[in-house]
Amino acid sequence: MFTKRVKTLLLSLPIIFVSSCNKDYYTVGLELYDNQFEDLKSRTFPVFSYQEYFDKVQTNNTSNVHLGVYNDSFFGQINSSFISQLDVSLLQSFGDFSQEEENEGSLEDIRVINEEEQVTAVYLDLPFFNNTNDSDNDGVIDLYDVDPNDSNSDSDNDGLSDIVELQAGTNPLSQDTDNDGILDPQDTEITGYNPDSQVYEIDSIFGNKNAEFRLKVYELTYYLSSLDPSNNFESIKEYFSNDDFYEEGFYGREFHNDIVSLNFDEIPVLYLEDDPLTDDVNEINEVNYFETPRIRVPLEKEFFQRAIVNKEGTDDLINQLNFNNYFKGLIIKADSFTDDLYMLLDILNARIVIEYNYNYYNTNGTDDVLDDIIERKKKSNAIPLGGVTINLYNQSGYNQEIVNEINSSAESTPSKMIYLNGSKFFSKLKLFSEDNSISSDLNNFKSKNVLVNEANLMLYIDDNIHRSKYEYLPKRLYLYSYNDGEPIEDYYKDFTVDFNEGSINANKYLFGGLLQYDSNDKPIGYKFNVTNHVSNIIRYDSLNIDLGLTLTSDIENGFLRNGYLPGPKRLSIPDASVSLPFPVALFGSNPNQQDLSKKLKLEVLYTEY
Repeated sequence: MFTKRVKTLLLSLPIIFVSSCNKDYYTVGLELYDNQFEDLKSRTFPVFSYQEYFDKVQTNNTSNVHLGVYNDSFFGQINSSFISQLDVSLLQSFGDFSQEEENEGSLEDIRVINEEEQVTAVYLDLPFFNNTNDSDNDGVIDLYDVDPNDSNSDSDNDGLSDIVELQAGTNPLSQDTDNDGILDPQDTEITGYNPDSQVYEIDSIFGNKNAEFRLKVYELTYYLSSLDPSNNFESIKEYFSNDDFYEEGFYGREFHNDIVSLNFDEIPVLYLEDDPLTDDVNEINEVNYFETPRIRVPLEKEFFQRAIVNKEGTDDLINQLNFNNYFKGLIIKADSFTDDLYMLLDILNARIVIEYNYNYYNTNGTDDVLDDIIERKKKSNAIPLGGVTINLYNQSGYNQEIVNEINSSAESTPSKMIYLNGSKFFSKLKLFSEDNSISSDLNNFKSKNVLVNEANLMLYIDDNIHRSKYEYLPKRLYLYSYNDGEPIEDYYKDFTVDFNEGSINANKYLFGGLLQYDSNDKPIGYKFNVTNHVSNIIRYDSLNIDLGLTLTSDIENGFLRNGYLPGPKRLSIPDASVSLPFPVALFGSNPNQQDLSKKLKLEVLYTEY
């Protein structure tokens, strides 16, 4: 059975909701004090599904960027890349003084000299999403903690508890922290280990993490306006999933083109100078701090010397608008994958880092100019990726059955199947009737004195298509008003919060849409609690609106963006659906005879009075 009915006691509210988690959902039965409500009844109503697709979706300035390839025997191939401007709003100067100060000199400060900055390295940082959830605060993240709720657990089984190793500065995930052959409990001198180092759980990397690929970084030569010139620059300009400026020829210099493999270790950042306050220690080449795991690739330093560093103090770098006209951005692509690998990357912390040497006037802390020297000093400046960013999705080779469903739905024929992915395919649902009218079946039901205790929309996965390939199944679907993109009432009335640390997209679990599992832990479908929405139609004659069905990466994200159907017809769609490209195949309202038991349906639990 898709659900388990559990009897409970109704104390005060006419509508009962029951908490659920990703792998259990309990439909509610009722026992009421009043004898007239003793019998709980169930009624199934039809739902009519229609397959639709977007010609393009708005993908500028999402919360992440996509890079990678995903292949599916039924849904075809999704290949994703992205484009981004650079944010120079905080790039004041290179070295210690502005170019204006260097040019003019100073009669008061002898240290103001021509710094002659020389680039030594440039690299692009694309951080992974990660977490370091540590429920018991013992220094071992939950992913690797043998008991995440007990700080006295011993994750490396060396006889020292995790919390003791944290306090002692040894590695709680290694029996021999410094690899000298002496186990930690017997080792009296542990060297070479930095207790500030961190192990991370990497999120949002799908497929074969050991796959190699060719990463390419190009100069963008197309100007990306943040405001829409067609609307007198009064609104944000839209960019779309098919705005592939590389294919259109808007690319210039190649900054990087090489084979890349992923490394999930943190990156040590060294001190660039000695701290004068620590006379007995020279920090040069010691670890200052660690960067989170990321893709880091070198870029052409000669270009950035000429085009960025040498432009210090010029109009090209004086403000963001001028810079965007001067240097229009980056195109970041990947191909030649040895296996499927799809990455959602943290664009909000992505950046270009420029390392350089410059002239530094060292007074040696005295007023005597005789001991003054000019030396070369190291420094780095970061330029974040920002401004306009665009996700590009190239989806091709999907099965003809999807096209057939789209064509039949365009002729108002309900679909056999429902195909969803965030950037291309979605569905329109109609409850009770094909034309939103009050069917005779519904009219008869409305004529009774009924109390809707619970209404559930049930959708079942087509395992023949997914063939037990469950890694890419979306963990959550989303139901909304088709015409305006707004949530339905059950979304608004669900204030439940999943307080488990690290829970992603798990709030509003009464409203549901979460992936459901059977007793063997096998994914079987999705379920929505739409009690308020259905009750309003049945009892209060509310409009029976069309519903949109898509995926979501964040149930709390209420922002909308635009999707364009062929024509083009524009629809407001949930922002969080665009950030999740993986597909799912579900049975629709008109499946084949052998699959009728998995037909999309609306089940209403009610009592008569």
